[in-house]
Amino acid sequence: MRRSIGLLGIAGLIGAFAVVNAQAQTASTAGTAFDGKYRFVSSTNVNATYTTRKGQTGQCPSRRAGPLHIVDGRVHYTTASGYRVGGTVGPQGELAMRVLAPANSGGSQPISLNVSGNIDASGTARVRQIGYGCSYDFVWQKQTQ
Repeated sequence: MRRSIGLLGIAGLIGAFAVVNAQAQTASTAGTAFDGKYRFVSSTNVNATYTTRKGQTGQCPSRRAGPLHIVDGRVHYTTASGYRVGGTVGPQGELAMRVLAPANSGGSQPISLNVSGNIDASGTARVRQIGYGCSYDFVWQKQTQ
């Protein structure tokens, strides 16, 4: 009985390594179809206003993102305020990115942005960047070599 349980444990461990290895290969090979530089096309505010820490209403400014870069299944861009957002590209072009930054000495809130979206067959990347206050929809187009 003990021997059977031990063999099952070893088989489970080998199976777990196989799954992790398959996922790692999928992420690296999946992203290569989307590799390249994408030029910024447009930005749309998702919300017009936000509530400040003092309870006041503030206007969400228009924002432009930097170019989108994809290399070996890894994706990144720089926000208008200078934060580098990074993450992964899935096998069907699904994008998942995030940035976390601590509060600065001036008393600002920590930065937390979650970004998700996808790249379609024509090379158009569409994402939604969600922050504490203002959120944006961004569009990029893949540049041809």
